[in-house]
Amino acid sequence: MVATVVVGGLFGSLLDRALVATPAWRDLGVVAWADYSRHADLGPGEVVYPVVGILWWGLVFAAVIACRRDRSASRAVRVPLYLAVVAVLGAIVSTVIAAPTMQHVGSVADTDTAALQNAFDTFTVWGVYARGICFAAGFLCSVWALVVLLLKRPLPAPHSSDVGTTE
Repeated sequence: MVATVVVGGLFGSLLDRALVATPAWRDLGVVAWADYSRHADLGPGEVVYPVVGILWWGLVFAAVIACRRDRSASRAVRVPLYLAVVAVLGAIVSTVIAAPTMQHVGSVADTDTAALQNAFDTFTVWGVYARGICFAAGFLCSVWALVVLLLKRPLPAPHSSDVGTTE
């Protein structure tokens, strides 16, 4: 659960993209956005984003499996975990739409501003907003699940050697 929260939290940068970067790219223009995207998303991002995305997906599903197999786990933790699965699936669907759009940017000439504008608009909807909502929901559900897990965890029984001792 802790790993799920940490990895999900890494995607908080999507809030930066939605609230800070995307409005700035609108002001700077699609050619500047395309140039940046070719160096970032189509550069190191081609490795980093899939690795972290797959890791997050795997951790969420592993948390669900672990919760279902652990008979001592509270049933209350299942609701946020299942919602996190829905969020992960939404992120996968939005990525399936957004990724080919970004890949296409690598082959579009800077002079084709209509194609770049279309790519920017499509990627903004699916790669920033839709995916960002899914990542944020998944992160919040992971935190919710972790809180429930910690609050519902049974207290360890005192050891017989602890009875009657004072500190």
